[in-house]
Amino acid sequence: MQPAASSLLPRSAALPRPLSFPILTLDERKLTPALGYVFSRKWLEPCESLVSILWKFERANGAPGHTVARLARPDIDPYEGIVPELGEVDINRLRENLLAPVGTLQMALLQPSQRRRYSNVFRHCRRCMAHGYHSVLHQMESIRTCPAHHRALETECRRCGYEAPYRISVQLLEAPYRCASCRASYGGQGWMPDKPLMKAEYRKAFTRRYFERHLG
Repeated sequence: MQPAASSLLPRSAALPRPLSFPILTLDERKLTPALGYVFSRKWLEPCESLVSILWKFERANGAPGHTVARLARPDIDPYEGIVPELGEVDINRLRENLLAPVGTLQMALLQPSQRRRYSNVFRHCRRCMAHGYHSVLHQMESIRTCPAHHRALETECRRCGYEAPYRISVQLLEAPYRCASCRASYGGQGWMPDKPLMKAEYRKAFTRRYFERHLG
């Protein structure tokens, strides 16, 4: 979706046109973009976690972490954050800002039950991180390997050993695809708007495993 307006920096006509994104002008009282923003539901992959979705929003728009955190719920302390769990997140607020279907947003949230338990630290597949993707399935304690790549899921940073709390917070949001402590990469450069979609076989693998674990 194209923004209604943006505040791009002026540049000389003699210089080549660089790749750039709109810089958001934010109404801090409403905590929503006042001049529009860039976001497309086409960027979303099956079973993508809310953290992963918000990383894409943040990277495409250059939005600060405290503002992006409050898209999940306006009354939170963005530095303390909240667990991205059904019932804790304001889905209607997310839908209005991201223009994503309610079903997609519900699927992006943890849904604990007696049969489903989730890790309270960020778990990831390095190959998924290189693609710029994190799945809500990666947080399920019963799943030890990535459903698509069959690699063991990791929690610790390979450089410093830090385990990031799995919360919608400034700490996690402002370190997309990287360790929130030392900023080492979790695998590759992560997502950019021109990155191709995930392979169809991987999309099917995540979708199949999601419905097996949530409906089976």
